[in-house]
Amino acid sequence: MNPRERVIRAVEFGGPDRIPIHRYIMPGAFRRHGQKLIDFLNRTPDDFGVGKLELPPEPDYQQTESRDEWGVLWQHFKDVGYSMGEVKEPALPTWDAFKNYQFPPLPSFEGLKERIRVTDHNFYVFGSGGSLFEQMQWLRGPANLYVDLAENNDEVNELADRLVEYHIGGIRRSLQAGADACVFGDDWGAQNALLISPELWREFFKPRYRKMFDVVKQYDGHVWFHTDGYTWDILEDFIEIGVDVLNPQHHIMGNRKVADLIAGKVCLRSDLDRQYILPQGTKDEIEHHVKQIVALFGNFKGGLVLHGEVGPDVPFDNIKVMYEAFERFGTYPLDWLND
Repeated sequence: MNPRERVIRAVEFGGPDRIPIHRYIMPGAFRRHGQKLIDFLNRTPDDFGVGKLELPPEPDYQQTESRDEWGVLWQHFKDVGYSMGEVKEPALPTWDAFKNYQFPPLPSFEGLKERIRVTDHNFYVFGSGGSLFEQMQWLRGPANLYVDLAENNDEVNELADRLVEYHIGGIRRSLQAGADACVFGDDWGAQNALLISPELWREFFKPRYRKMFDVVKQYDGHVWFHTDGYTWDILEDFIEIGVDVLNPQHHIMGNRKVADLIAGKVCLRSDLDRQYILPQGTKDEIEHHVKQIVALFGNFKGGLVLHGEVGPDVPFDNIKVMYEAFERFGTYPLDWLND
């Protein structure tokens, strides 16, 4: 089967030949490991059409600033290796600025169609669902937004609703152009708790997510949702409102605990432990970690996409061990489970 068929079968619990592999490498890792990482990755399977990689150019900024199409002023830090930067000046520091504020144009439909045509649709294609919560933080500034949510003022509700309609426009264009899924990304957790109360999340954000997810379902697309941090309190809510693939930071909540809640109900895009195991673990620890995730989430005729975020702190040998373990332990049937 081709990569697209493999991913669809994994997401829909339809029995793929192996667990799909999704590569994600942070810029700092390329700067640390250079061409040998490029050469290795180009020999490594990827089921999402990443294609042949080349070494990215060295960033030319050193704590410089740029303003994005939303009007947000960003400060960039060359040596961080992970971050896109920090918001230095939000686009809407006061609500007075919101009165005549215009969102940027949506991506063109023809551009989306061309991107999908280039893949020949042998690969699973993503469209964007947006980042509702994070976009609101960038526009208002985090401190302002938390006050807005606590006050539940009319302006923050209007901003959220306008963003939902904006993202729905992009969702429709992506799926009409032929995308298989729309990816949503909002980091909802700190290390040990949600960033807001579960009650406020359910009251303010859950119905707005549901509205966007319902549009994806109208086109028979898949809903992918990425969220870092401790999100235990709302994992079942995501399943309830239609998420097909969930990408939480499952290790900090307990892998078995998360599996008991979601395994077999929704597909997991794994997030291997990037706080200790990937950057500091031994070969045996990394292999054991991969086997545990496969056993917990992937033994349901699918239900798992293997992924581990590679940051600049991950040694090359550990990157190699992780991807080799994906191939070694991710082929169905999972005969090694009986060893």
